Amino acid sequence: MFRLAALLSLLSIAAGMVVPPNSQAHRETLAEAAVNTKGLVHKYTTGTMASVFPHASDHAGRPFALMEYHAPCHPSPSLTFLLLPISLSTNNILHTDHHYATYTITTPPEGARSPMGQGRVALMGNITLLPELSPTESHALASCYTRYHPDARWWLPDTVGSPHTSVWARMDVDDIYYVGGFGDTHYIGHIPVDLYAQAGEHRLGSGSGARVSEGQVVL
Repeated sequence: MFRLAALLSLLSIAAGMVVPPNSQAHRETLAEAAVNTKGLVHKYTTGTMASVFPHASDHAGRPFALMEYHAPCHPSPSLTFLLLPISLSTNNILHTDHHYATYTITTPPEGARSPMGQGRVALMGNITLLPELSPTESHALASCYTRYHPDARWWLPDTVGSPHTSVWARMDVDDIYYVGGFGDTHYIGHIPVDLYAQAGEHRLGSGSGARVSEGQVVL
């Protein structure tokens, strides 16, 4: 009887010491989130551009979002875009104070147990058009950009026979909001832009397999 009571007592103590399955799981740090955000920017170069309809529009103040290409051809944290003046997103941005926009990038859901557990990021900033680049600068951007988006060669600025007019643009990022996945194991929140700009520069590659710094165009 004594042994049974002692055994039951030990089992009771052990039950109280059971460790929850995820209690020892590593949680993504802010520094890791900055590196992972840089990875998203370089690996997945198709995202969603969000803008707001300007005051003169019938839809004034309402948000609008549509797929867009980007490339990390400008020094981090800036992003490179090849915008079409005919596009609604471009018109919204250019007719809004400060040319503000938000660009989101999401890890593709293929093979994931839950897409909600995948990393995604929103980069907020303003857009500057670059219509007066020198031939050298324009060629450098085109070379970098088409490594990420080969199809874009058909609508590069001044391309003979192109069905569209396009212009180079730079997004200067001033805020970053990152969701690494589920909050028990991933970082969720803002990432300081300076931390992001320096994160992972020594180990990330550009579209050609070169170092990031070698794939960027200083403009």
